[in-house]
Formats: sequence, structure tokens, C-alpha cells
Amino acid sequence: MALEFSLLIDLGLIVIAATLFGYIARLLKQPSLLAYILAGLAIGPLGLGAMNLAFQGMPLGISNMQDIRVFSELGIAFLLFSVGVESDFRKLLSVGKTALLGAILQVAVTIAIGVLFTMLFPIMSFEESIYLGVILAFSSTMIVIKILGDAYEINTLHGRLLIGFLLIQDFLVIIAIPLLKDISLALSPGFLSEVVLKTVLLIAAAGVINRYLLPRLFKFSLRYQEEFYLAAVSSCFIFIGLALVMDIPIAVGAFIGGLALSTLPYNTEIFNKIRGLRDFFVTIFFVSLGMQLSFEFASIPVALIVFLVGMVIILKPLLYYLITIFSGFGNKISVLVALGLANVSEFSFIIAQQGYNPLDPGGSILSKGLFSLVVLIIAVSMVLTPYLMFGSKRIAKSTEKLSEKLPSKLRKKGFSRKLESFEQMPNQLTSHIVILGGGTMGSEIAKALYKSFPTVVIDQDSDVVYSCIQQGINALYGEADNIEILNRINIKDAKLVVLAIPNIDASLRALSFIKEANRETPVFARAHYYKDALKLYKAGVEFVCMPHVIGSNVFLKNIATFLDSGKLYKVINLEEEYLRYLKEKAEEEKMHFGL
Repeated sequence: MALEFSLLIDLGLIVIAATLFGYIARLLKQPSLLAYILAGLAIGPLGLGAMNLAFQGMPLGISNMQDIRVFSELGIAFLLFSVGVESDFRKLLSVGKTALLGAILQVAVTIAIGVLFTMLFPIMSFEESIYLGVILAFSSTMIVIKILGDAYEINTLHGRLLIGFLLIQDFLVIIAIPLLKDISLALSPGFLSEVVLKTVLLIAAAGVINRYLLPRLFKFSLRYQEEFYLAAVSSCFIFIGLALVMDIPIAVGAFIGGLALSTLPYNTEIFNKIRGLRDFFVTIFFVSLGMQLSFEFASIPVALIVFLVGMVIILKPLLYYLITIFSGFGNKISVLVALGLANVSEFSFIIAQQGYNPLDPGGSILSKGLFSLVVLIIAVSMVLTPYLMFGSKRIAKSTEKLSEKLPSKLRKKGFSRKLESFEQMPNQLTSHIVILGGGTMGSEIAKALYKSFPTVVIDQDSDVVYSCIQQGINALYGEADNIEILNRINIKDAKLVVLAIPNIDASLRALSFIKEANRETPVFARAHYYKDALKLYKAGVEFVCMPHVIGSNVFLKNIATFLDSGKLYKVINLEEEYLRYLKEKAEEEKMHFGL
């Protein structure tokens, strides 16, 4: 088979392996990230590469890692581009000071501790210690944003803090990568100013393009689906090209490009259009990471291994916990932020590759063993991140109990001061309406009801809460399934509860507690999938609205019917017919989509 088809075969092998391992991970209810890294391990040098298998004269295994690395870097760029498109820059500014100072402090302290360890225990050279400190100082933007997006938590307060810290880190990468090529640049006064100037020029270019080019381009292409998709992809590549010209990491350029598109009225459609391409490149990145695991670090001292792992899973989270809680965001958010950043960045992988050249091991700063160890730490930390973030809320509850044992002056001294502005509550709540989720549907319902009935909105998007407060609606920042918050708003005496959150698992957890507190409390809910609507009905909900089936106006009409009459039979008299319809549609979902 012709050699020119080798890249096509490599990509095909990556996609097939990722699909197979991803399917197994779904069956075992494990993160897809773990599946992709294991897929890379299976088709890499330790898997198929070690078996010396061939097909029509060509080896079965990845033959062109350089091109694969380019694709994986595109994965990082497209992910950050999509984040930029979905972001509201004004929201990021709300945590800007904490993110800026906190990220710089954490990176500086982590590098300093790494160098200090080397001075006390001369295991590595000074240059190696600098490289390792920089590699471990940064956390993974890609992993954290993907998990936040899957959990609908991009716009939560802890989500914004995480993204803020990560974006400042990504800017620091711009400085770190060229600096590590020649550490003597650190003494050059013009180096930092040159980097800042390049970034400012790119942001200025984004502003000009956003004002004069993009609106016209997308207004025209909106009428044609293919051209609209190509315009979205082209926008990303334009900023990638500008970043390359300015010698800035392409991921940073892509993010700035995404921010330029975020102000357009079509940003949601742009985000949806590029999602498939983004996921394709991101998958390649994780599979390629698994390929480069070699486990050749037997010569590395155990003390150094323990120290490096401790920096990632203990030191970094502890630093971010202290930074966040002293900034006034409270214990829970501080724990969520800390555990979300207990990993190593995809950019660190690029830095490690810069420090080790397999074609010239003697001229490399990092040894082969140290490079292998670093790649393993990056991969393992990324795999552990979903488990840490999913379990962070339980851990936060445990730390809250421990913090209650501290002296009251130390515990209360401003640690939650930033949260006080996201709360407006009367002293007593009774016979009130509780709306869990203040998004499009929840906010419209709140606006329609709050003047006639005592109403309180609970949401974990601080902007939603602040908007409600500005309109005179009682609101509280928090999660719908947080038992402490539900008790605080006196859920057992509520006249009606409206579940308007997109996360079905959180809805069911909240519903379970509501019905346990008072089984007679009527609950109206929303659902996207038919199977979710069935789950809600089985769990005790009186009425489920599926916006694309019934419409939010019908939902509000049923609420008004109950509030006017005080009787549920007018709302649920068609329940049997509706349930039969849901069961039929749920079976169709299962047949066609495997849901």
C-alpha cells in the first residue's frame, strides 16, 4: 500500500480504537477520557507497535507521530475556540482580580517549591527543576472545560473561577514556552513587553475583525448551512494563523478568536456547528497522549516521584483552596475549584516535548526517564480529574463539617463575603413558590408570578441570581439538590415547587428530598427527553413540561390553573393519556439513540 496513505491509516486506527474503548467505558460507566488514553496505549509502541503486525506490507501501528501531534494541538485549539464562543467576557471579568492574582501566585509558588526541593536534595539539575516546576504548575483547560460543559456548569460561580484561573495560566504559557528555550531570556527586560505587545495586537486584531468582517460574513452565510459551518471553522483557522504569525500558542489565538465571535447573535449556532469537529480533534489528543506512555522511569528516585505527585494532587489544590476561600467565595466553591485544578495541563505535554528530543537524548534537558514519568503524571492526573470533580461536592460537605470545629471568628471572618451579594431572602417563607433553576424558562415563570405570590429562585449561575435580585425577585445562589439550601428556604411549607433545571440527576435528587420533607408539596418539572419525563412522573412529579412538545406557555397555564383553583385534578386529568405517549416515545428513543 502506498506510503502516502499512512496518515489516513493512522487516523482510522485512532478513531476505531477510540470508538471501541469508548463503548466499553460507557458500558462500565467510566469517563471517556480514560477510554481514549487506554486506546492510545493499546495502539501505541507498548501495544500494536510491540507486536510487529503488518497489513499489506505496512506495519499496524502509528507511523507518523509528528502529524498526529499537529492534529492533537488542533484539538486543544478548537476546544478553547468553542469555549471562547460560549463565554461572556463580562462574566469572566467578575472574577478577574481573583483569577489574575491567584493564578500568578500559584504558578510562582509551585515553580519556587520545585526549585527549592532540587536545592535541598540535588537529584536533578537546576534546568530540569525549572522545567518540572513549570510543567506541573499548569492545569488542564481542556479537561476542566469539557467536564464543566457536560455537567452544565460553565456559567456557575465555581465554573467561572476555574475558567478564569485556567485562562490566566494559558497566558502564562505564552511566556513559559519561549522562555524555557533559553532561560537567560528571563533577565531580558524586553522579553515580557514583547509577549504582552503581541497579545495586545492579537486582541486588537480580534476587535477589528469582530466589528467589520465577522458580522457581514455570518449574516450572509446564515442563509446557507454549509457556508455557515465553513465560516465558523474558517474563523478559528484565521486566528490560529494570526497566532502562528505572532509566535503565540495557537490555542490562545483560537480562544481570542472565540471571544470575538461570542458577541455575535449567532454564537450559539456557531458553537453547535463546530462541536463535532472539536470532539474529533480532542479525541486524537487524548489517544496520542496514551501512545506516548512508556513507563521507562525505573531509574528515577522514589522520593522524586512522590514529590512530583504530591505537587499535583496536594500542593496545587491546597494553594487554590486558600486563594479562593481568602478571596471570600466560601468553603464549598473553594473545594470545587481546588479539586478541579488538581491535574496537569495539555500545554505541559508540549513543554515536556520541548525539553526532550528522542533524536538527541544527550542534548535534551529532560532525561528519557524523566520525560516518561512526566507523561505518565499528566495522563493519570487527567484521568483522575473527572472522579475528583464528580466527588468534589461530597468532599466539600465533609470539609464543611471539619470547618465547623474551627473557632467562630476564624471560620466566619470574610470567607464567604463574596456570596452575600448573591442572596436576597425574606426572614420567613411560607406558602411560597420555589423555582429551582432560573434559566430561560425559570426566569420567565418567576417574572410572571413574583408580584402575585411570594417567590424564590435558586440557581448556581451568579448572573441569573443577580439579575433576579435586581428585578426585586427573591433569589439565592446554590444548587437545586443542596439539602441545606432547600431547608433554608423552608421547602416543606412551599405552595408549589418548579423544577426548571436541565440536569435530570440533580432534579431527581432535589425531588427526592422535597417529597421526603412534605409528600403533599406539588412539584412541576421540565424534561428534555421522554425517558426523563417518565422518571420524573414515577418519582412523584404532578406535571412534567417538555418545552418542545407542549411549550412553556402551557406550563405557565397549568401553574396558573393550580394557583387559581388550588386543585390538582385540573392539571393531571390527562396524565394517563400523556404517560402512554411518553412510554411510546421513550421506546423510540431507546431504539434509535440507545438512550
